[in-house]
Amino acid sequence: MITIIKYTFKEMLKKRAFLLVFILSLLYLSIYAFGLSRIFERPSDSIYDIIFQSEILSAGLFFANFIVAFLVVLTSVNAISGEIESGTIYSILSKPIKRYELVLGKFIGLSIMIVLYSSIMFLSVVGLNIWFGSKISFGWDNILKGLFFFDLGPIVFLALIIASSSIFSTINTGIIAIMAYGIALVGGVLEQIGTAIQQSQVSAFGLKSGESLINAGIITSLILPTDVIYRKMTAELLTQSSGISFMMTQGLFGGMSQPSIYMFIYIFFYVVFLLYYGVKRFSQRDL
Repeated sequence: MITIIKYTFKEMLKKRAFLLVFILSLLYLSIYAFGLSRIFERPSDSIYDIIFQSEILSAGLFFANFIVAFLVVLTSVNAISGEIESGTIYSILSKPIKRYELVLGKFIGLSIMIVLYSSIMFLSVVGLNIWFGSKISFGWDNILKGLFFFDLGPIVFLALIIASSSIFSTINTGIIAIMAYGIALVGGVLEQIGTAIQQSQVSAFGLKSGESLINAGIITSLILPTDVIYRKMTAELLTQSSGISFMMTQGLFGGMSQPSIYMFIYIFFYVVFLLYYGVKRFSQRDL
């Protein structure tokens, strides 16, 4: 399996897709840094400015997370199916390498690279906010917890893609990945809107509508729980140990609705099941 991990790591670095996403990331961080420089031209300790700064940080992390997801799709959509379609699978499996080692080795190798890349993006966005004078108070525990959940989302997404690539063709895997991510994204937005409607308590009709939107968001999070992980990340990053929160209570980038511990138990078994099912189906696949 170590051989597959090293092979996957080197293969990813050689891909043009990785270079493309790297350039895109530099461009994004440059634009984001320019925007921050304009925003923080006139420093203020007003609570409204601090709330606005928390929203700017959440937005920066949201789009950084989107770029990382883009990298996950481009580099892993053909992780297994591409080897089969190109015929290189025969030379790989002719060595004393079992099929389950290929699937798990690909997953681990890609995970290492994606975690490194994801961590750099997270720390860059947070670091830029600190550099330009954000008034948000960050503790090391906030940053480390936020980093953990920021890295967890792409790993969960990767597990889905690796399992799909072990079963379906590259095109079908790409369609599944994009649709699942889109559904999770829309569902997360609906859940945040539903929570905002409930918090406003405008009327019995509004409350009922809010519950429907929240339920729709919960269902989509069961398909791909990447968005709920992102919401948890914002909560951990923007909430101090004292309980004081810098999160904006309104807005699509905030974390008004938080996942329970049961959701993270589900996420653990979700990843384990996908890898197990992917290995099982690939072992039975006729090459």
